[in-house]
Formats: sequence, structure tokens, C-alpha cells
Amino acid sequence: WDQYKFCQLDLDKALGEPADNLPRVHCDDMSPAEFVERFENPALPCIIQGCMDKWPAMNAWTHKWLRETFKDSKLKCGEDDDGDKVKLRLKHFMRYMELQQDDAPLYTFDADYGDAGKETRAMLDDFDVPEYFREDLFQYSGEDDRPPYRWFLAGPKRSGSSIHIDPLATSAWNAVISGRKRWVLFPPGTPKSAIKPARWLDRPDHEAIDWFLYELAGIREALPEHQQPLELYQYPGEIIYVPGGWWHTVLNVEDSIAITQNFCSTACFPAVWLDTRKSRTKLARRWLRALKPIRPDLYEITCNLAGDGSGKITPEDDLDDLLEEKRRRKEKKKQKKRQDKESRKRKERSFMEHVPSVYMRKEKKKQKKRQDKESRKRKERSFM
Repeated sequence: WDQYKFCQLDLDKALGEPADNLPRVHCDDMSPAEFVERFENPALPCIIQGCMDKWPAMNAWTHKWLRETFKDSKLKCGEDDDGDKVKLRLKHFMRYMELQQDDAPLYTFDADYGDAGKETRAMLDDFDVPEYFREDLFQYSGEDDRPPYRWFLAGPKRSGSSIHIDPLATSAWNAVISGRKRWVLFPPGTPKSAIKPARWLDRPDHEAIDWFLYELAGIREALPEHQQPLELYQYPGEIIYVPGGWWHTVLNVEDSIAITQNFCSTACFPAVWLDTRKSRTKLARRWLRALKPIRPDLYEITCNLAGDGSGKITPEDDLDDLLEEKRRRKEKKKQKKRQDKESRKRKERSFMEHVPSVYMRKEKKKQKKRQDKESRKRKERSFM
């Protein structure tokens, strides 16, 4: 866990100053309509300041308060080798955060903290979703059916999230309560092979700190001008907006507390719909049923995107076709598995039928020996 002694590094010196090439805008200087025009429609990231000034969380969510208020609440801080959640009581994790010297520490990234019946649900009262991100179209799919969308983050220094694109083409906002984060973002269309080099993929663990220390500089040099990354520090009280499709990675350079949410708005609905209909087809069908009477304008978009986009098929039929295609592929895989199993059995039977005569003679000798031994035992019993 501490093989490379990263805890001895001054991360600011080791990484150098970021380009700080992301626009920062105060909420007093930008209306929701201006945000859509300047950043959401063109899908450009930005930092928004001022939205968090009146959040109770900014004063209340100290390490001590979290440790004492939600001490026995278990939150996710990782996964085991089988992909199952690893959870710790918050009092233990906060203590770990203060004392750890790990190269790549555990990172609390919990999606269930706001669920009904959980003690940590009270956290939802300590902040407001900024007005720029309140349109949340996935709410119409139902709270129980929608994909995970909000997380509480407690990140020790040197922890982070590895380079990725958010699921289902959704956009996201991330608000820092305390600590400092370093971000790197790459525009849509940047090749995955450039951002995740083969040498990086060959590593046993894909930790954010390794990527920042060993890969970022080389990636900058290899990419053309139009694919150069946006880099910045995010400070307490700042919210970063990350449009769908942007590659990004985050490193906590200080112990950090934050919240983040993913969302789908009208501006990004076409991309989100295309991704959802393909990867979460059953969810898309339920979502479509809910959207049709409420948002006929969005239903019209799904009509234009159905099938090959020619308008010859309804979105309902398009989803049914996709589900049927998935069912056929699944059945084909099962059939292939059964065929492979039967093929192995045939090969085993064929082998046994055509084993070399030497092997058969040995087996016959063993069988004769067993029979002779049993015969002697019967004779002994008869004599006695």
C-alpha cells in the first residue's frame, strides 16, 4: 500500500502548476439561460462560483462533525476482487483519512447516502442543486428504476478517480466542500488509446495518482493542439460542470469532502437517449412511456432517432427490435455454450474409444489384478 512512498511527495511540485484554462464564472453574472447558451449547448466545461455560499454544508461538514454525526453509517469505499462493494463505518473512514500514508488511498464514493431510511439522507438538507442543473429528465423513469446519479465523496489526499467518461452520456456537476482537487479533462473525440496508453493498461492497478505522475506529461506531448487537455485546481466553494462525452480524471491533492450528481437535461437528451436505448434498453422503454405524455417535444426527438433515423419506425418498435436482438444474441451465446459442452463430451468419448492398445492392455491388467484379488478373498472366506 505504501511501496512507492508517495506520501512523501509534495504533489504540487511533483505535478507542476496546471494550465488553469477553464473559464470561471460567478453565479451572479450568469442566468440559467446564459449558462445553456455559453456552456451547455456547446458542451463546454466551466467552473461556477457563488452557488454554494449559503449551503449549510459549507460550515457543518467538518471531518469531526461527519465522524460524530454519522459515525455508524456504512459507506462504500471500494470494491473487492469479485466486484462486490466494500463498506466502512464513516467514523473509521474519517480516522483512516487523517492517518493514512498509502500511495493510492481508499476513496469513499457512495451512491446510497441519500436513500430513504438511511441516516445519511439528512445530508440532502444541507445543500441545494444549483439552478443550472435542476432539469433532471431521468426523474421520470422513477426513483427506484433510474441509474445511480448522486454521490457523497470523502477523498484522502492522493486518492482519486481514474480517467473515464460518465455513463449514458450524462453530464455532471461536482461541488467541493473542503480540500482541493486537481482535474484534467479531454474533449470528445480524443482517442482512448492516447488517453489510456498500452503501458498504462498493462499496469495491475489503474490508480489516478499513477496516471498523473507517469502518463500525463507524455499524453500532452503526443496530442495535437485541438485535443490538448483542460487542467485546473478546484477549490472549496467551487462547482465544476462536466458535459457528457468529456474524458476526465480527478486527484485529491488535499483531504477532500465533496458531492457530485449526474443529470440529463434537454440539451444533452439526444446523446443520452441514444446511449440509453442501446445499453439500457428496458430502462429506455420505461423512460419513454413516462416522457411521451409529459414532454412530447422529447418524444419527437426519439422518433427522429429511432432505427436508422428515417422516421419509418416508431421509437416503441425500435426498442422492441433492440430487445429482441439482445434476446437472440443471448440465446445464441447459450446455444454456443451448450454446443461447446457437447463437443467436449464427444471428444472425450472419442478419445476413450481410440486410446492406444498399450493403455488398454494396462487397464486390462489392472482389472485382472483386481479380479484375482477379489477371487482370493472369496476363497479365503470359503475356507474359513
